Amino acid sequence: MKFASLLTTISLAASAFAVYVTSADGTKIWAEATGDPDKPAVVFIPGFSCSSLAFSKQWSDPYMTSNLYMVRYDVRGQGISDQPLANTSYVSKPFAEDFKAVIDYFDIGGKRPILAGWSMGGVTAADIATYYGTGLIRGVVLLGSFPHRNMHSQVATQWILNFIPRLLDYSLAKFGPTAKEFAESCVAFGDQLDQTTKYSWMGAVAGQNPDVRLWSIPHTQNETALMNARLTLPYLVLHGKLDKHVDGVKLRAYMDKWFGNFVFRLWDNVGHASFWDAPEDANKEIVAFARRLRRGWAILSDSPDGLIFSPDVDGTSDAPPSS
Repeated sequence: MKFASLLTTISLAASAFAVYVTSADGTKIWAEATGDPDKPAVVFIPGFSCSSLAFSKQWSDPYMTSNLYMVRYDVRGQGISDQPLANTSYVSKPFAEDFKAVIDYFDIGGKRPILAGWSMGGVTAADIATYYGTGLIRGVVLLGSFPHRNMHSQVATQWILNFIPRLLDYSLAKFGPTAKEFAESCVAFGDQLDQTTKYSWMGAVAGQNPDVRLWSIPHTQNETALMNARLTLPYLVLHGKLDKHVDGVKLRAYMDKWFGNFVFRLWDNVGHASFWDAPEDANKEIVAFARRLRRGWAILSDSPDGLIFSPDVDGTSDAPPSS
């Protein structure tokens, strides 16, 4: 049995909703859905050289599965999705087409799902805006992420800028330590990352063709359509003060300057994978955000104490239960 087939079999055993979706150019995209189809839809997209299995703390949380319909997929060239060996497969349009193919397959396009992207996964919103318009999505959750690729240099840490060349090095002798350090860098305290998770994340990096890593880095975008909607498109930004990849203070300054409809959380003792380091807080915020947008609250209110929860007309509240 091929390795990819084995992984698919394992995943299918855990969920009846795991499939390969065919994108516009024929690329097979691995995707999985869970939760309540009648609830707001959220599509989770992993970061560079990572697998969507990183969202396990969302998939295993009954609060999430009972309040959302969640879809996750492996980005082309990553995880167990196809890895086309042509640099033209890693430009902006195919990434938008992959998202569209996934939401069409799971029949959630009419719901206008929320895009929840980790790191480079979050910039997919700019691809979507360019080729389908921002009306395809209801809002965006940035998980250690930022709005579009062309601003990366404005918010990237010096650590990640120094580290990227190591990820692109073809030397097999150097790759093991590089993959380990990359996985550990994604959380606040890498030396405390459990071994199962660490080697799963390392495996996602190792399973990616080095040419694909090289082609994916310069993936350019035209952010014009996204920026035209920057004052109205709702954003939820969940960020950690210990993020080694994206500077949260710089990101907040950028959002304050250019965006007009967002909620921003900058948490202590949380690293690049905010959804992993602080799953309970992240999950509650995501559900509240989804409920709020589904109820037609187009404009968000920000406060240092968390989302401002208000009762709906039926007397219910979008606030999560106290822990």
